[in-house]
Amino acid sequence: MAKPIHSPKKKNIDNTGLSTNATVKYARFINKDGTPNVVHQGANILDRYSIYHFLINISNWKFILLIFGYYMLINLLFAGIYYIFCLDHLIGLIKGTAFETFEEVYFFSSQTLTTVGYGRISPEGLVTNTIASTEALIGILTLAIITGLLYGRFVKPKAYIRFSDRAVIAPFQDGKGLMFRMVPIKNARLSEISVQVTASMMVEENGKTINKVFALPLQFSTINILYLGWTVVHPINNDSPIWGMSFADLEVVDFEFMIYLKAYDEDFSNTVISRTSYTYDEIVNGAKFVTMYYDSTEGAGTIIDMKKLHDYTETPESRI
Repeated sequence: MAKPIHSPKKKNIDNTGLSTNATVKYARFINKDGTPNVVHQGANILDRYSIYHFLINISNWKFILLIFGYYMLINLLFAGIYYIFCLDHLIGLIKGTAFETFEEVYFFSSQTLTTVGYGRISPEGLVTNTIASTEALIGILTLAIITGLLYGRFVKPKAYIRFSDRAVIAPFQDGKGLMFRMVPIKNARLSEISVQVTASMMVEENGKTINKVFALPLQFSTINILYLGWTVVHPINNDSPIWGMSFADLEVVDFEFMIYLKAYDEDFSNTVISRTSYTYDEIVNGAKFVTMYYDSTEGAGTIIDMKKLHDYTETPESRI
């Protein structure tokens, strides 16, 4: 690997919450989806994980799959208990083959868990009634918890922002700029949007290779409203920590720049936050984004073509 370059003659920043002065950078700091690329170890599982935070933040398809998986598992568990211990104490049970009998107790378990209770099968005896009442209690508590989680996920303020897959080094004014862009999705109405961009680099300082974090000055760091797309530009000039670097240098320093966006969502009536990052291999050297919005021919207003968010054309003259 090539020798790391010397630290840029710019003041690094230490209040980002990221590792500085570290001699090794193992991986990117921020994942593309904005989550921290960090795994906690050395503590017990109860200290490392919060069930609520896990369930409130996982994707919708995982949440739905988890609910159905839990529902199937708890039904199978109680159906197995009924099948092994309670067959002679379930009034109205129609016995058949082993599978048919298990099917009967499985759906009895489902009716008990959901407190539907159609009535054909009913428990008798202390043990069977205790098991059935315990399952009914679990069902009531489960319904309450799932309802609360659904409400929490539904009303949780989210920044409905989508970022371009890649950043580009493109022509900008009389020079070049490092750019990425974003668009609001789901008809989000965002105002008072501010963006901060910081860059992480492994550089040589006092004979040691260490990690440094630098602020990337932007053409505009705030805008009033975000209805169309916003191409965020970091001018590569004398104020830039990457001024004078080649694209190969960005790989040498393990370049990663991180975006922190904050905005006011008028529908949530709350502040929303979004994060993402780009590593050196997610930057296109010499390209510019294609226009993704145009006027409607039917007078319906401005059309944003979301399919073009990630599209760019190559501009070899803007390479560094």
